Amino acid sequence: MPPAFRMHFKDVRTIVDCTEFAIQKPSSPEEQQMTFSHYKNANTIKGMIGITPNGAISFISELYCGIISDKQFFIESKLMDLLEPNDVVMADKGFLIANELENIGCKLLCPIFLRDKIQFNILEMVSNCQLSNGRVIVERAIGRIKQYKYFEGALPYTEASIM
Repeated sequence: MPPAFRMHFKDVRTIVDCTEFAIQKPSSPEEQQMTFSHYKNANTIKGMIGITPNGAISFISELYCGIISDKQFFIESKLMDLLEPNDVVMADKGFLIANELENIGCKLLCPIFLRDKIQFNILEMVSNCQLSNGRVIVERAIGRIKQYKYFEGALPYTEASIM
């Protein structure tokens, strides 16, 4: 385990994040609506990846329609079935899954929201920076998938197994 994780996040089992891949525009208006991502302003399919603290890929989800939320995606992916009590999942702010993880005896570690404050206090700022530095591992893995063009160009919609 990398020293930063050993020091600050020794209980982290997996770091998760989602990414979207452009697809060809479906012919059906209903399918266009299901796959349209406002974030990417295109028709997409979404995948979730889990990385261990040392950078190894530990989970790859099925692909879902681009409109699905990160929370719903996490639940549908069945990753929770693979977790054990006391595991910690590190994720981004969009993964509002703390209650779901708590129900199975696990914990969510994610950056805190600003909420009603104007700025973070020093401890919150340091904590968010440490979390961001830890999460960079999963961002790099997703970057490698895209950099080495495992999927080149817009994927044909008809070939995707989308739920």
